[in-house]
Amino acid sequence: MVWIECNYMEIKTVPLSQFDINPSMDDMFWQEKMFRFIKECNSVSDLKEVATLLTKIATQRQGVIRGLVKDIMIFNHVLIDDTDLANPANPKEITE
Repeated sequence: MVWIECNYMEIKTVPLSQFDINPSMDDMFWQEKMFRFIKECNSVSDLKEVATLLTKIATQRQGVIRGLVKDIMIFNHVLIDDTDLANPANPKEITE
């Protein structure tokens, strides 16, 4: 844990895991729905379309996370370690 002083305020660096970032029940149902669709899909074009949409969602969520982290820093004087933000979990790790 690192403490730095910036503009007469102490900023504390913490890992992202300190926050409650567990998926909601709605998120878990949506995930299961997508897993089933992908598993049962026999169309390469449909899978490509889903992959493209999921990539857009992941990119948008990453932007939202970065914005929220910036707000946390501004309002709560907490800085999230950049490696937590730059290295999202490997999709294989999420499903296992």
